This record gives sequence, structure tokens and C-alpha cells, in this order.
Amino acid sequence: MRKKIGQTRVRSCRSDQREKGSVLIATLLVLLAVTVLGIASINNSVVEMKIARAEKETRETFYRAEGAVMEGLQRLIAMDAVDKNEQFPFWYHPNESVKDRDIEFRNPAHWDVDGIGEDNGLESGLDPDIFLAAVEWRVATGGSLIQTKSRIYQNRVYGLCTKYGINSIVEIGYDLRY
Repeated sequence: MRKKIGQTRVRSCRSDQREKGSVLIATLLVLLAVTVLGIASINNSVVEMKIARAEKETRETFYRAEGAVMEGLQRLIAMDAVDKNEQFPFWYHPNESVKDRDIEFRNPAHWDVDGIGEDNGLESGLDPDIFLAAVEWRVATGGSLIQTKSRIYQNRVYGLCTKYGINSIVEIGYDLRY
């Protein structure tokens, strides 16, 4: 027997060549799956960022409307009793005028704060997108029974913020004696 030194015998068959091609296909499928997962996670991140921004803007408009209500309360407290009883400022409405003119402060479309004609709200000093209004709602229950003091009136104070195209309205009740 004769041996050949330094030579190796290689067998080639068709199954070995097919296996080499299947590794390439498997690699491409894994890369495709990783790419799809990456694109899905990017889209998910974009949606989450939009949700977070919308939530932040909604919260901000709510707090700004609440600030307008606090400003309205301070203005009501600072007004003289004469102003409240005899000559209402344009942003502070007696209950009858609200009923007669169909002013509904719970609907942002009914606010008239354009500065033209008879406005029913006041632009806040905080921001041009913030408005306030108030309504003398009614005499408080038992508020007219006290003979030695003036009556207690229930008031509703409204704040509206229209920033970012979001309409946030805050309404609170407040009792005033005059």
C-alpha cells in the first residue's frame, strides 16, 4: 500500500453545498426579524412620546384654567359690594342675564372674549389664551334669614384655557357676603 503524504482526500456531495446555502437564508431571516423588531420598537417609542406630550399639554391647560379661576376669585373678593349689587363688571354676570342671553360657560364655543361688542369673559393677565368669567348664581340657602348682616350669594367662577388647541374649563363655586 502506498500512502500519499500531505494530501487529503475531499469528498464533495450535493448535500454539503445545499447546507451552505441554507445558512445564508437562515442568517437573512434572523436579520429580517431583528429589523422588524427594531422598527416596531421605534414606532412604539414615537407613539409613547406623542401620548406623553398630549398628556403634558392637557395637564398644562387644566392648571392654567385653574389659575384663571383663582384670578377670578381674587377679583371678586377685591370688588366693592357696590359693584356687585348695582353695576356688574362685564365678566361678572347676574344669574338673570345668563338665563336671558343663553350664555353657557361650560361650553367653550359660547365664550365671547374677542374684544368686539359685549364680551362675557375677561382675558386673564396670565396669558392671552386664558380667560375668566363669573356668575352670581343665587342667594345661599338660609343666607337671607340673617337680618343683621348682608346676604350670602353663591357664585360660580369659570376659567378657560385654549392653548395648544385644547379647551380646558374649570368651574368652582364660591360664597360671598354682600
